[in-house]
Amino acid sequence: MASNAGTFSKMSNNSRQKFIETMIAGISENSQDDSMADVDIIVEGERFPCHRLILATMSPYFKAMFHSGMVETRERSITIPGISKSAFVQVRSSMYGSEYSITTENAMELLHAAALFQIISLQEACEEFLAKEMDMENCLMLFKIARSCNCKVLLEKCRPYVMEGFNGLWKSEEFETLDLEDLESIVRDDDLVPVDEEQICEATIKWVQADFSQRKKHLSRLFRHIRLVNVSPEYLLEELYNKDLLVNDETCKRYLDEVRDYHILPARRQEFASSRFHLRNSDDFEEVILVLTEYDMERSGSFYQDGKCLWAYSHHQGRWYTLAPIPLPQNPGTGFRVVSFRNDLYLTGGNSSLKNLLKYDSDRNEWVQCDASMKRGRYNHMTAAIRESVYVLGGYNAKMAEGNNVQGSIEEYNVNSRCWRTMGELIVPVQCAATVAVGEKIFVLGGKQEDGSNFDGIQIFDTRQRETKVEPGLLKGFSQPLQIVAVDGKVIIITAAGEVYDFRYSKMKLTLVKRLHQDCLPILGVAHYRGYIMLISASKDKPLIFSKVYKLELRCTPTRLDVVSPKNNTKPKPIHACLRCVVNKQFMYHTYFQ
Repeated sequence: MASNAGTFSKMSNNSRQKFIETMIAGISENSQDDSMADVDIIVEGERFPCHRLILATMSPYFKAMFHSGMVETRERSITIPGISKSAFVQVRSSMYGSEYSITTENAMELLHAAALFQIISLQEACEEFLAKEMDMENCLMLFKIARSCNCKVLLEKCRPYVMEGFNGLWKSEEFETLDLEDLESIVRDDDLVPVDEEQICEATIKWVQADFSQRKKHLSRLFRHIRLVNVSPEYLLEELYNKDLLVNDETCKRYLDEVRDYHILPARRQEFASSRFHLRNSDDFEEVILVLTEYDMERSGSFYQDGKCLWAYSHHQGRWYTLAPIPLPQNPGTGFRVVSFRNDLYLTGGNSSLKNLLKYDSDRNEWVQCDASMKRGRYNHMTAAIRESVYVLGGYNAKMAEGNNVQGSIEEYNVNSRCWRTMGELIVPVQCAATVAVGEKIFVLGGKQEDGSNFDGIQIFDTRQRETKVEPGLLKGFSQPLQIVAVDGKVIIITAAGEVYDFRYSKMKLTLVKRLHQDCLPILGVAHYRGYIMLISASKDKPLIFSKVYKLELRCTPTRLDVVSPKNNTKPKPIHACLRCVVNKQFMYHTYFQ
């Protein structure tokens, strides 16, 4: 007869199920048998015989207690405070696999107990029960409980009620009982749907005033997350600036001044990047990266037989969208420059229309030909916006006399009067330089000279004094052309070789902060989003065609570079201009090239 010694038979699914059912039934039966109990849990003076093995198996709380080496490890009786007898009866039943009852009266207490003892099955059952009972009357209370007990299921059910019903909830008495962390999680949430941001200001102030002595120190922490960019200038000046609790708080006062500057500096709006300027998902507008490209004859068909295509990359949706194209009769050719003013764009010059001036009206999603023309035509020039004006500097004009093709002239277009006037001259005529506006000065970095060599200095044009000065040699050894972006008072420069510099313009100092990998090059354009530097890159074999979007984080140590993958396979090409802007969502519906 053959021997079966040493063989192993795997338990079938049927056998395993039978085993589990038998074990649960046995455990449940033993819950009624005190003879084998080895620990007594005392709740409100009543003794509940239990088994350490069962408690430790079902509850990490008890497992830690019994293995801690403390007195509870050896004691026969252990007193548990903070829970009622009736609640512990249900908790004990759940650990022993017996039937337990969740009702409207005990659900809250059972949830707290399940969270305390870390009994996942009971906690989830309580969360599901409370989620079914949720309404606008109790959602704020449940939101507080869900956060305090780390109830992910219940919190996910609460969020839509709180986020969408905030306008009514903040006026309730329950709102004033929120913890700091609870309120902060609400006001910082991009999914919050207020009637207007003024309501969030009022709600926050109300919460602070409900216990002013204890809460006033938290005011700036909360106001940090309020999207003050959406607060009207009238409310800012008439209400917020007239509240002593805000203007007497140094940080809050800085926040108010910051948004005041936003409103009075329309030419610089795209540089603001702090959390006060982040848009919520319910807003009508969205922060995007705009690029201007040629139209794609093969893929666009007859619909897009136009001069240039305007693309918008949605950070929130992770997609490229097409906005209004530049009509073919207004095609500027190449070498044009684009600058933002408020949320509009101004396009100047171009080798097909040297004195050209086009405006992209973001309110109507259309390009408009401006009547005024530059005094001197140009392309490959530099442009910047300061106060109520757009400036063009230098550039190239093939129609000029031999040896004078690269220009130094500076012109100003006043957005209000719609007139051009000559403002001055660059000391060193250049084209294809990097330009950034700081205060009332325009910094022109590098550029190509008449003989084709790169200029290694920085020229500073003072728009008020109409004077230019030069700081020579600061860019010696820099690989040009340069990319430049201004964000929240900082200026970041990226060389053609991928070196990233922090430009301290007040001290005229350049500090190397990162070297990009060669796979990231060439960089076609830069923008910013919520403090990140966004890089639009191409590949070496197709240097003008969009390849990848990179997100560069310079605020941490070490710095970090991540690839952002668009959800559609659109490849805008070739890219002539790139900048950050804010557009109306109603125009971001068309993805024709897909």
